[in-house]
Amino acid sequence: MNDRPATRPLAGIRVVDISRVLAGPMCGQMLADMGADVIKVEAPTGDENRKWAPIVPSGQSVSYLSVNRGKRGITLDLRNPEGQAVLDDLLGKADVVIHNFLPGTGKRLGFDPDTLLARFPRLIVCTITAYGVQGPLRDRPGYDGVMQAFSGIMGITGTEDGGPVRTGPSVIDMSTGLIAYGGVMTALYGRDAGGNRHVQASLLESAITLLGYHGIAWLELGIQPRREGSALWNLVPYQAFKCSDAYIMTGALNDGSWRRLCEAVDRPDLRDDPEYETVAKRLNHREFLVRTFAEIFAARPSDEWIPKLEAVGVPVCPIHSLAEILTHEQVLANGMVTTMPPTAGTDGMAGKLLGLPFKLGNDAAPATLPPPRLGQHTGAIMRDWLGLDDDAVRSLAGQGAFAPTSSDA
Repeated sequence: MNDRPATRPLAGIRVVDISRVLAGPMCGQMLADMGADVIKVEAPTGDENRKWAPIVPSGQSVSYLSVNRGKRGITLDLRNPEGQAVLDDLLGKADVVIHNFLPGTGKRLGFDPDTLLARFPRLIVCTITAYGVQGPLRDRPGYDGVMQAFSGIMGITGTEDGGPVRTGPSVIDMSTGLIAYGGVMTALYGRDAGGNRHVQASLLESAITLLGYHGIAWLELGIQPRREGSALWNLVPYQAFKCSDAYIMTGALNDGSWRRLCEAVDRPDLRDDPEYETVAKRLNHREFLVRTFAEIFAARPSDEWIPKLEAVGVPVCPIHSLAEILTHEQVLANGMVTTMPPTAGTDGMAGKLLGLPFKLGNDAAPATLPPPRLGQHTGAIMRDWLGLDDDAVRSLAGQGAFAPTSSDA
């Protein structure tokens, strides 16, 4: 059964997660973190991101481990009528279903929202697509890197002379999972009042949202942001600077911090020059100011510059490696690295995972159930959700409803 105590905010909520890769599973993981009983349904071949490198010694992909804690796993062959019937029975018991079938594929399989909403009057249907459910590209598949390019994000990331660059994390996939979670929670809140039960999220819509003020700059002023590396096209100086030993990120985000920055680096001449007194004026001298501050910071080590800048309220920080940030006391103090309990870490499962990005007191915390092995809980789910006995489970396995290798945990 679900490992969450009854005080968890979503205790009693049942979720069928048929999604694959990152965005949908991220949404399902957050629902599990909040106490929902989340069943991850996979084809007998498994979620494709189970095979993505790197692989931990237990044989699990870090990609899969990153978005599937707190769930129980079941395999179903949806091409088999018995497998489809089992899924229908699960949906009849569920509060939420998450899937990322392409609209056309979903319709052929009977997973189009209209069909699901009509058949299951209390079911929240969360559909996640690449390009949205409308428009000429609605049936086109997409992944994070492709969408970073399509959406314009890649076009404003990188250096001017080095070409466009993909952001390191899969920001569109992960933000889509967060957005879908918010949509599901909104739909659950409004369900009893007759609210809409179809939550639609897509990589494209998330990416356009992430453009933020860059998008508004083009819509209102026709400004195409330049690729400025670690800098921003609308602020200067504000970027990574190389000290004599390491890089730091610092600069002036407004006119007050500009004056304090000049004082901290002992350049009152820059502070008092009317040519640089406002953000707009400083942009006219970008090349000179960047070159000047690069020379200033290169003269001393970072452990001298950081306290001097912090002392006068100038934003500054070192540029961390993952080894530095994932062991940093601030990250650890806020619970952003979570350790799986020893009892949950059997069979070589992940010992450490990333924490929950929002807090809700003691009632909400990362789920302690490790990401499931392929089909690990098939038999238990058949009994818990559907009330089947062992003979019925074996019969379904014999009819090909699910993989015979599924563990009966």
